Amino acid sequence: MASLYIRAYNLLPEPLKRRINPLEYAIEAFVRSAGLELDQGAVVLDAGAGEVRFRRFFPDQQYVALDLAVGDSDWDYSRIHVCADLEAIPVPDQSVDRVLNIQVLEHVRDPQSVLSEFFRVLKSGGCLYLTAPQGWSEHQQPHDYYRFTRFSLSLLLETAGFDEIAIEPLGGYFHYLGHRLTYIPKILFQDRGGLARLLLLPFELISLLVCCLIGPVTCYYLDRLDQTGEFTLCYKCRAVK
Repeated sequence: MASLYIRAYNLLPEPLKRRINPLEYAIEAFVRSAGLELDQGAVVLDAGAGEVRFRRFFPDQQYVALDLAVGDSDWDYSRIHVCADLEAIPVPDQSVDRVLNIQVLEHVRDPQSVLSEFFRVLKSGGCLYLTAPQGWSEHQQPHDYYRFTRFSLSLLLETAGFDEIAIEPLGGYFHYLGHRLTYIPKILFQDRGGLARLLLLPFELISLLVCCLIGPVTCYYLDRLDQTGEFTLCYKCRAVK
């Protein structure tokens, strides 16, 4: 049934999906910005590339996808260029123009060592583009170890040697709330089967309408009222070597 939920979501028009799941689109915009004013042939290391979904944003650059390929058993890791641990990246010092690390830092055992590796491989003036969660459910178990505040991220990046550190929340409390609402049908109904699932189907459909459509879209518009960003699903970070 979870896959049915996903298929139904994918059939929705793009503007509606942007309001139901604004974080996904905010992350894509952030990654796309990493390619702006980047020279043709520049080296982009996607550290923790997973299924290599960001390759399309760097058509004129030398894009290198690196991953340990242990995160999600259902993922297709066949397009990974380098299978390696982020604590020991097999790349020479000062050989990379951009490092992407998108929703990966929570899955490494030693974030400080990983950020130090990013600093090592970046050229002088090179940039790290990183996103990391503050509020998220456990995922890719058992390889899920940390959640981050803006202060912990700043400390980790400074300790690694980075400069010009910019950290911003990707959405505030209402984006956070809208995302959390979408889990209610899954929690209440997904593990039920047989006659019970059939009898509860009307309530499941109502919960899908309220929690996965009306609620998140309402929260999308309410989020502009949050001026603090103290509750956020995720931070984006840009740091320079």
